[in-house]
Amino acid sequence: MSTTYRPAASLTHLQQHGQPVTAVSFDPVSDILWAGFNTGNVVALYTPRGMRGVGFRVGGDLAVKKIIAGDQYVRAVGLASEGVGQWGKGGRNQWYCG
Repeated sequence: MSTTYRPAASLTHLQQHGQPVTAVSFDPVSDILWAGFNTGNVVALYTPRGMRGVGFRVGGDLAVKKIIAGDQYVRAVGLASEGVGQWGKGGRNQWYCG
């Protein structure tokens, strides 16, 4: 009997991005892992290798605290920001409340 289990790379530090991951959210409608980094950036990661897709800056230079991915949006808040924002999955800012 063969197994289909394949261990994935660690999510706490992705080598190609060079920064620790501080928040993650699985996309509910596509095969995307949204990752927030220590630099205040949120990036869409595709494939098991974590290929970088669209990304946006949450605000400030501190870590991303929380990410919520919905059907058509990504919401995120950073440690340095005083509010929360929403972006379209293409990276365009829809609103920010601070």
